[in-house]
Amino acid sequence: MRRRVKTSEEICSSLCYTVPDMPYSPLIFAAIGVAIAQPAAIELPVSPCPGWKVGPQETVKPTGVFEYMNGAGELYLAYGFRDIYVRVYEKPGQPRITCEAYRMPTSADAFGLFSQDRTGRSLKIGQGAVYASGLLIAWQGKWFVRILADRETPEAKRCVSELAKQVVKLCGPPGKPPDALAWLPKAGLDPRSVHFFHTQNLLNSFHFVASENLLGLSSRTDVVMGTYSSKAGKSLALAVGYPKAADAEAAWARFRKVYVAGLKPDAEYSASRLGNGKWAAGVAKGRKVCIVLESPTRDEAKRLAAAIGVAD
Repeated sequence: MRRRVKTSEEICSSLCYTVPDMPYSPLIFAAIGVAIAQPAAIELPVSPCPGWKVGPQETVKPTGVFEYMNGAGELYLAYGFRDIYVRVYEKPGQPRITCEAYRMPTSADAFGLFSQDRTGRSLKIGQGAVYASGLLIAWQGKWFVRILADRETPEAKRCVSELAKQVVKLCGPPGKPPDALAWLPKAGLDPRSVHFFHTQNLLNSFHFVASENLLGLSSRTDVVMGTYSSKAGKSLALAVGYPKAADAEAAWARFRKVYVAGLKPDAEYSASRLGNGKWAAGVAKGRKVCIVLESPTRDEAKRLAAAIGVAD
């Protein structure tokens, strides 16, 4: 009997771990000798749904993103996107649908864009998808997909979903999520609150810390942030990964000096009560800085500071 060779997706499904909003996530394919092809470009579907007319495909480069988005685009530049492939779909009596596929430098960055706002209903499309009020976002491998109907109708909703299914099939095999996700312990964590990013402007967009880049964030740093709930209340935790331990030590020293200036921190985890009555705590751990903000009690802040950033 001839033995059937497994597909890369079947192998991925048998060698994976799951994280929120991701049906499957690959481990190290090189270890099993599987060659994974990541498309460098895609041609968006021309007939995703009956009766919808399609326009020509456009390509947006980083240099043209502000013109394309009418002055916006900082978010996408912060993740270092390479290209955006765009197509518009129209049908009489229905809202216009715009499909955008972002080619990212890594699958971690594709997940990062997906993690910005996961408000809505989770869908089993690609490695994760969310739909709300005519907008569907998804990620697959090194690709982030954004599909928007100008307004929501039952037919447009069906077409947006079908289009997303077709697009993710073009995006190649699943990609590896950020290693940084493992730095946040799961107990008490709200999965949809988790964000992965690199830069100061994105940190402040989620939670304003300071105008100054106290933590030295850049394209060379990985940041993961999430909200924890306990009987005492909610806390915000973040972990920053640096190229070297010396970078982490310097960033932590700068953060303590400025963020909790004038306060009297505990020696352990530098727990400090803030002006709003909440607590902050943190520590440098090797190449990482682990910080807890807006915690309801000192003990809770210290407990979380000790727990985050442990896994590598």
